[in-house]
Amino acid sequence: MDLAEGSIDSEKAFHGPDTPLSLSDEELRKVQRRIDIRIIPWLCITYLVMRIDINNISNAAIINIEQGHGIKKQLHLSTHDWNWVVSCFFYPYAAFEPVSTLLMKRTTPSFWIGRIMITWGIIVMCIASVQTYGGLITCRVLLGAAKAGYYPCVIYYLAFWFRPEELALRVAAFYSFGQVSGFVGGFLAFAISYADGVLAGWRWLFIIEGIPAILMGVMTLFILPDFPQTATFLTERERVTVIDRLSRDAPSKEGKAWDKGEVLGLFADPTFWTFSAVWFCHAVGGFGLSYVLPTVIYELGFTTTALSDVLSMPPSLSTFVLLNTLGWLIQKRFWNPFRIAIGSVVRYLALLVATATAGSVYAVLWPNRVEAARGTSAAGMAIGITNAIAQFSGILGPQVFSGIYGPSYRVSFSVCVGLLAGAVVSIGASAVLLRRWWGDGRTGSGSISSKGNIDEVK
Repeated sequence: MDLAEGSIDSEKAFHGPDTPLSLSDEELRKVQRRIDIRIIPWLCITYLVMRIDINNISNAAIINIEQGHGIKKQLHLSTHDWNWVVSCFFYPYAAFEPVSTLLMKRTTPSFWIGRIMITWGIIVMCIASVQTYGGLITCRVLLGAAKAGYYPCVIYYLAFWFRPEELALRVAAFYSFGQVSGFVGGFLAFAISYADGVLAGWRWLFIIEGIPAILMGVMTLFILPDFPQTATFLTERERVTVIDRLSRDAPSKEGKAWDKGEVLGLFADPTFWTFSAVWFCHAVGGFGLSYVLPTVIYELGFTTTALSDVLSMPPSLSTFVLLNTLGWLIQKRFWNPFRIAIGSVVRYLALLVATATAGSVYAVLWPNRVEAARGTSAAGMAIGITNAIAQFSGILGPQVFSGIYGPSYRVSFSVCVGLLAGAVVSIGASAVLLRRWWGDGRTGSGSISSKGNIDEVK
């Protein structure tokens, strides 16, 4: 799939008729392909590792329980204890996300993202050594603080390189690799369960899955290019063109100072509140299930934990396919992202469909969320806060899908349907406000020029 394809037609709309292009269309396509190749695959792989390390707690919940070596039995954990083990991660994760995003603004993306990965990899491996409930809670809290900021920092980082209308396919590709973590993590848990012996299988799980984060974090320090202004793989002419294509309000390398006015303007923007409502309602109603998926599958009647791990793989693959398809359709302007997101109302027709569509909404709406924030400080804060709100999926999801509601989980799904209805209303409100705010009859159909105008894209 060519990420650069479909971006050039809007380039002519971005520049006025009297503004010469530094590069020809063909040259610009080649530059965008080079940028994509240098950035997107590496970010996709690191996100895959990140999601595996977030979701491995759900695989650890059921690994080797038939042999009596499960984590709950060895650490003497009740259902209530386990719900807090899962949820406690997300409190520091949400609290530190806006701060972490702004700290990347003061350093460099390669350093900050690499630092996050190294830190969380070390803590994941430390979980293998815990012997008590308190030790596990402590490691989970530290892990949440360590991982905070990775995802919003990546979204923020992409805004340094691409215009909002170019983000859909790239964010979808990035996000889809995170959803494949369910497939890869399920396979790893299935394989690692047979290593149960000197160390319990769940301990091996954390050791083996922590190592890649450390190695890739170190590599990120050297591999990930920071800004277009410092990209050594681009010529000066290419760097100037890439920077000139971005809007005046796009985040930039120079915007390291804290702009109080931008932040106050962010909270005064009504779209901040409607987008926040979308992220909250969908987080709990549509995504909370993912954190307990192997357990829910196990309680549906599949009798072995190994089989439950295997059956958690197809929903992840379906999400991968769906996300990349939706990203391509939005990039080509066949579909409006808000129309896609409203599909949330049918998400619980089946578990497979639920998991696939749950992973799609954020990815297709992120470009609009980024574009609605004006300025480097506002963008950093908006992305950090918005993603922090999404962490309610991990805080409330395990509580909503508590084992006391199993095996049918009728109460849980009823709560989710109500929240998803709220998400649909909030998505509609966001679309209306964006049209009024920018005076554009179709959200996502125009681009913000350097003068703040909306140029119609045919």
